[in-house]
Amino acid sequence: MLLIHSSHVSKDIYFLPSICPGADTTTDQGQGAAVAIEDAAALAVVLPRGVHRDEIEDRLKLYNECRYERAHIIQEFTRIAGRDRDDPAGSVEMQSFMAYNMGYDEWDSATKKLQDWEFARSPHVFQRMPVAFGPMPGPRQALYTQKPVPAQHSTFVTASVKFKTSRTLLQNLFPTTSFKFKGPGTNCYVSWSQTTLGSMEWLGGSGYNHIGLYVHGVEYTKQDGSKISGTYLPLLFEDSTDPIISGRDEIGMPKVFCTVDVRRSPDFYSIRCGWRGASFMAIDMHQLSENSMSEATNGVSASENDDNGLLVYKYVPATPGPSGERGAADAAYPVYIDHEMNNKVVSSTINKTWTSKNASIKIDSLTQRDLPTIHHIVSKLQEIPVFEVVECKVVEGCGVQDVSSARRVE
Repeated sequence: MLLIHSSHVSKDIYFLPSICPGADTTTDQGQGAAVAIEDAAALAVVLPRGVHRDEIEDRLKLYNECRYERAHIIQEFTRIAGRDRDDPAGSVEMQSFMAYNMGYDEWDSATKKLQDWEFARSPHVFQRMPVAFGPMPGPRQALYTQKPVPAQHSTFVTASVKFKTSRTLLQNLFPTTSFKFKGPGTNCYVSWSQTTLGSMEWLGGSGYNHIGLYVHGVEYTKQDGSKISGTYLPLLFEDSTDPIISGRDEIGMPKVFCTVDVRRSPDFYSIRCGWRGASFMAIDMHQLSENSMSEATNGVSASENDDNGLLVYKYVPATPGPSGERGAADAAYPVYIDHEMNNKVVSSTINKTWTSKNASIKIDSLTQRDLPTIHHIVSKLQEIPVFEVVECKVVEGCGVQDVSSARRVE
């Protein structure tokens, strides 16, 4: 029996699994030394250099979990193997014993148990595909930085063009009849809002671009008849796959990949969106003049203050069933992102602002061969008319929200 004395734990002596499981019977398997080596490997995994003294007791309990079952099974195999061959109860299949003894690596097994133990200690940690490798970092899960507000010092530059357009056309983008415009009339207001993010901790200090179509003045009617209002986001283009995956999986944001290239000068801002060399959208802002502003905003949408929150619709298709049927959904429901709750997590600050009303928006759906995976999207975007540009601005600041306030509406 292995005895461990430690002044760092509440109990003076720990009784760990026997390192010589055949000691009290016969030595028919000869596994005593092998299991002792496995014990040492497990201890090396759960008690590496630098472990905090407060964790030692729990880690020794984990060691016991790593070794208890296997040590006792090998011990029982040894007892069975040591029985008299004439004893009917002593008839055994030695191949199964050998497979259990030899087809095992304690270092790998203990490492997996230690990882599971570490993840279980942080109930806020969540998984995304592929789950075989453990939790994945993201804007709402900065596993490597361990900072409570990892995006507080991240930077953003958001350029938005708000314009009047056809309400009857835009309502065709609503996913269900529960989405409606709040006010009457045939016109509505929509914004193209493009953001360049930088110094993102969860991306190792780098950043990316996104641009979305924001439909203002929308409300969703719940099953109980109550209503929730906000800006509806039917589409968000991004030029990096990592935030696309995290945003779609965790929140249900309608993210799609495209290239987003930005060119700017003191009085000019240009946005170009494309797919593998095929450019389909151009937004140009001319005659920008710098203003002095002190109110805060964030890096999601420069026009989002028109509504209290953001409405999106999460849809995840189901894997086909045994008969191969398609068309069902594993998830299909609205999600609401409350701006006030977001501001409590990260408070953004504007450093500079530029405004103008001189902007142009040009969208060309090209052909299905040019845009094979997004032609159905761009062709609808091309149909959106620009009746009047009512606001054009560029804001620059720091503090990027992680959208952790996203919640299912019902």
